[in-house]
Amino acid sequence: MLLEIKEEPAALHETLSAIASPCRRIASELAKDRLGLIYLSGSGTSYHAALAGHYLMSSLSNRPTNSIPASEFESWARAAPGSGSLLIAISQSGESVDALSSVKAAKRKGIRSVAITNTPGSPLAETCDFAVLTRAGPENAVTATKTFLCCLAATYFLGLELIDSSGSFTGTVEELSGLRKELANAPAFVEQTIGKSEDRAKSLASRFGQASLFFLLGRGANYATALEGALKLKESCNVMAEGYAAREFLHGPMQLVDGTTPVMVIYTKTDYESLEPLAESFGRLGAPVVRVTESDLIVDREERMEVAGGLPEALSPLVFIVPVQLFAYYSAVSRGLNPDRPTKLTKVVK
Repeated sequence: MLLEIKEEPAALHETLSAIASPCRRIASELAKDRLGLIYLSGSGTSYHAALAGHYLMSSLSNRPTNSIPASEFESWARAAPGSGSLLIAISQSGESVDALSSVKAAKRKGIRSVAITNTPGSPLAETCDFAVLTRAGPENAVTATKTFLCCLAATYFLGLELIDSSGSFTGTVEELSGLRKELANAPAFVEQTIGKSEDRAKSLASRFGQASLFFLLGRGANYATALEGALKLKESCNVMAEGYAAREFLHGPMQLVDGTTPVMVIYTKTDYESLEPLAESFGRLGAPVVRVTESDLIVDREERMEVAGGLPEALSPLVFIVPVQLFAYYSAVSRGLNPDRPTKLTKVVK
């Protein structure tokens, strides 16, 4: 798991280079017909990538977008004949039964589909109308890290191309060009973040080695980061961890906060004014609070993991998840667990 986290910058670079032409071709082909509602779907980690992609597309365009867990897609998705709806189905293995079922349901409903997967020739890649293949390379740890980042980057790249080809971007041409450039720079930001956060992640993991309940809070794009971070802790450390949209945490769950429940608050500079007061309020309740923040954001707290600042908020989960991945890895090791082989999980869910 640790090796694969450290491979993320190279895997991202390879992926972004490889998918540029296919994503543009797919977006151009889809734009020939009217493009309607865009669904994004996946399971577990892949669903969190879908949710982050949903946020990017919804926040940057007027194109209607929705994200649905793959196992629920058939029950929730609706498409009128000729509506031009599209499903982006995400699965690193391309073998998930739920992902395949969502695509088959989409076909029955007349919804076109694009696979985002790390596995060429996989059932998902073969079943969908189009496929975007990431270049994460083999991932041997059951707990997914680099495949999440690569699928997330591919989702972002395809999303920006679909927004552009459909003429639905709500900003300027210059702003769209800037987003593309920032996405291309993501591997460097991830590499910097690993360097900035690894030692602190290891130290904090040792400090909270006896904790059995964690809360992770984020907002906007990093609500998806909170969910994915909580999943990493569950998978690798065998602890209870829950991710929440930050202010939703106030509607009941904060009753569980006390001195034994670390609260990880994930926020960009844009979110500082709204989330830092929340972090302070949890501290007053006695909870240990860990901030996951940009390195150029001044927060005078020892319990902090830094990310390299610079990515736009819509793209920021690419770096904000990295310290949490490292924290999950070192937390497992500090508890004497093997984060590569969770005892009840397999790499592909059949």
